[in-house]
Amino acid sequence: MRVQGAFNLLFRSGLRKDFRDSYNKYEPEYPGYLNSGTMDGPEVEASIITGLKRLLERGDGEPVIYEDPKLGPKVVGVDKEFALGFMITRRTVEDDKYSKANQASKWLADATRMTYEYRSASLLDDAFTGTTFTGIDGLRLCHTAHTLLNSSVTVANQPASPVGFSVTGINALLNLSQLLKNENGDPIKAVPDTLIYNPLQIDIAMKILGGTLEPFTADNDMNTIKERLGGGVKQVIKRHTIDTNDYFLIDSNLNDAWFMMRRPVEFDDEFDFDTDAAKYKATTRFLVWFVDWKGWWGANPT
Repeated sequence: MRVQGAFNLLFRSGLRKDFRDSYNKYEPEYPGYLNSGTMDGPEVEASIITGLKRLLERGDGEPVIYEDPKLGPKVVGVDKEFALGFMITRRTVEDDKYSKANQASKWLADATRMTYEYRSASLLDDAFTGTTFTGIDGLRLCHTAHTLLNSSVTVANQPASPVGFSVTGINALLNLSQLLKNENGDPIKAVPDTLIYNPLQIDIAMKILGGTLEPFTADNDMNTIKERLGGGVKQVIKRHTIDTNDYFLIDSNLNDAWFMMRRPVEFDDEFDFDTDAAKYKATTRFLVWFVDWKGWWGANPT
């Protein structure tokens, strides 16, 4: 509880009016790499299904062989609830000469926004460990050997030997995207259209995506990355992750990573009769998860 002693500086004249309690903020990041949805219950369930493989050759008069489509396992996501409160005494508010002690709405709104950002970013931080998030094949988001439902073939969406954010590194992810397969092990088309990287990589990204000639060389070669990604690639700069080395490509049409809202943020307040304190709180429920790993490619160089 905030009482007078904690905010005693606010009860005397002489402080400058600028308390530097507000700063410009970046645009929300997580909508750039997570689909948005809502939940009407505490759980959301998902599965995948695959059709039949290739036709089988048969001789004259031989019977047709029949196969069944295959249904994958059921995966379940459960939302999490987040809450935070703030209490301040009436006397503290009354004696505050600067109207700064009680900014509960602003502080709680900012805390909520940061909760959404950091919780979403944890999916990126966990993409190469799978400690918190695993997909329908039981593996982490980025792996060198994703298993398929109806094939013994495995598929990589992470280079076996990743290199740093560079022409070589992005080309390695683009090459993996060309090897993507469906649950039957058949090639499927992927068109990466979103690039996620860290703030310290902005300069490199501008050089890679901005010119028609390959950067960091004598400029004798074509900038193949720009051609492969196209001029309309979306760039997401991730500022809320712990890892500063990893980077990702996403095909937004295949992307199956989600921010699912169960209860939008609610702000409540009340006055405590015994202590003459105002109480404020913010609560929300949501789920960050992914089901199918297809559409993501990532590298995590050391």
